Amino acid sequence: MDLKICCIKECDAPSEILGLCHLHWKRVKKYGSPVAVKSHSGSFQGKTAEERFLMQVNKTDSCWWWIGGKDKNGYGMFRGEVGATMFTRAHRFSYAFHTGDLLVGMVAMHSCDNPSCVNPAHLSSGTNADNQRDKMAKGRHRGGKGERHGGVLLTESQAQAILTDPRPYTELAAEYGVAPSTIGSIKQRVSWKELDGEAAKWPRKGIQTRNKLTADDVRFIRTSADRNCDLAVKFGVTRATITDIKKRRSWAELSS
Repeated sequence: MDLKICCIKECDAPSEILGLCHLHWKRVKKYGSPVAVKSHSGSFQGKTAEERFLMQVNKTDSCWWWIGGKDKNGYGMFRGEVGATMFTRAHRFSYAFHTGDLLVGMVAMHSCDNPSCVNPAHLSSGTNADNQRDKMAKGRHRGGKGERHGGVLLTESQAQAILTDPRPYTELAAEYGVAPSTIGSIKQRVSWKELDGEAAKWPRKGIQTRNKLTADDVRFIRTSADRNCDLAVKFGVTRATITDIKKRRSWAELSS
């Protein structure tokens, strides 16, 4: 069974509780957040909902950027009450507070397509059906394929080239400016299923990752402050290889 690691970005420690490692779980219990290293020291104590809200907003000429906590989709997390209705999302609170519309049974739609924006001028009330029609009209609906998909990072010709390119995922990711997981999704037919041809695989047989690195490379990796994923691309190895080197699970005999 594969070892699960902490869900916090750039943390390679084993996952123990709710997807978090021991350290980040301790921070949740102590500070209320896995990434906090100290308490808020009462910075919000005694503040009104409006004051707490404004303390976490960076207003620009266009979007109002939420700089407080966010969920995995980028929507601001905020707990505030308007007209005896409690809101838990920053953009919904902002719309209700500034317009008086409590969004009963409705969603707050973004005209700017920026989930972190809380500018009431960029928000409007609508049904779930309205929201889905808006997504489809803007090409952001999950049902879109290929270049019509809202989150697309590659053109169809690039995806086709990747599919038939036998080089390692990390090398292709560096060339096309995407994550190795994006390359894997194309090769494994999770995305771009409509492409023709078979996925070309890197001929791993007989190739030892250890032989790709020198002792100086390993010493550099162990002392580097760069992210593991960046080091993996730099040396043409997997992120797991970088982690093993840093934790001395490999090249253990090499002194620092």
